[in-house]
Amino acid sequence: MSRVHIPKNQLMLIAGLVWCAAGGMVTMIGLPLELGLAPHELVLIPLALVIFLAFYFMVFSKLVLKHTSRIRAHPADRLPFWNFFNLPSWIVMFVMMGGGMALRFSHVMPDDAIAFFYSGLGVALLLCGVRFLNVFAHKTVLEPPPAGAGI
Repeated sequence: MSRVHIPKNQLMLIAGLVWCAAGGMVTMIGLPLELGLAPHELVLIPLALVIFLAFYFMVFSKLVLKHTSRIRAHPADRLPFWNFFNLPSWIVMFVMMGGGMALRFSHVMPDDAIAFFYSGLGVALLLCGVRFLNVFAHKTVLEPPPAGAGI
């Protein structure tokens, strides 16, 4: 067995740590901007909440379920450590990271747009990272999938 293959449950730990780190970094970019601008532009706080709710419930929570189900359904007990994501998710991650950096460094987007978007997006990523860590802690990925249900 290759050294890069790890137990399925440990993939959930890696996913949780990666998502928490990404969420923390995005939040650390957006939240200081948000807090600095919020006293003058009160609309930024509800906008950040809308972004959070949209990404948390409509995108990232579904990805937590999708990746957990995909890993649970895999017949092997051990998988390469990079398999916490599938190829399309790796591509989306790199496009989002590259696009975000390009927008920030090109100054195409004003700080107030970065502030609310990154604040909401970062917290959504962070909390979904916590969901992956919860799957790891409860070893949910090792249980047989419930009929027609997610985690």
